[in-house]
Amino acid sequence: MGNGEVFLNYRYYQRTKSLGSAHKLKVYKPKTRNLSLIFTAVALILLQAACTKTVTVTGTLPTPLVERVPANVGVYYSDEFKSFEHKETMPESGTYEIDFGSQNLKFFRNLVNALFTDVTEVNARELPVEQQGTFDAVLVPKIVKYGFLVPAISTLTFYEASIEYQITLVDNEGNDLGNWKIVGYGKAEGELFGAGKAVGEATMLAIRDGGARIATEVTPRIATLLSNKEMSNRELSGSDGSESPESEAENTGEMDR
Repeated sequence: MGNGEVFLNYRYYQRTKSLGSAHKLKVYKPKTRNLSLIFTAVALILLQAACTKTVTVTGTLPTPLVERVPANVGVYYSDEFKSFEHKETMPESGTYEIDFGSQNLKFFRNLVNALFTDVTEVNARELPVEQQGTFDAVLVPKIVKYGFLVPAISTLTFYEASIEYQITLVDNEGNDLGNWKIVGYGKAEGELFGAGKAVGEATMLAIRDGGARIATEVTPRIATLLSNKEMSNRELSGSDGSESPESEAENTGEMDR
């Protein structure tokens, strides 16, 4: 609205005209500076809304084909793990709201069932008294960090995503037995998918890569740890009837003398 335009109080004008009043016609001049600020704020809000990309990660995530570890494990998925979301604003490309909690949970359920012979989901890291002694161990996965890059920042032609997982193995009382960190990477071409879908595709590939690394790098260590734990328990209980390495060494020494 230009500075020369005015708002006229039409009702007041009609009233004074009919009464023959000599009152002057009231003229209201708008405060153009305030209007400009309002229009600017509204424009920024609309622009931000238009630039917000809501990404829901979908797609097929194959389960790694590996030999199952003969163990009865519990697995605890926290609420944060189940509904993980990431929101980030980039000046160059707008705001991204990325939801991959449900897809990540679905993949991990398939993954853990493929890694161990017996799997049961539990409601807490520390088991209640009635469940203690039920499992060989409890697995606790966690998303430590998520990040992504867009071409406007990386200057590359593709979108990248990374997920840092922490896999913790605890005993029936919730005490740590082992702790491992794994990072999964993924990338997708923006020209094939578009910005939002490219981030979703890269994230899905990062989930897949993280799962493959857990299967090939973490699971063998868990298997070794559980095997050693079982051997230690047998030695303490004497259930296998064999002597401990210390006792065997002492006996051998006595025979030599």
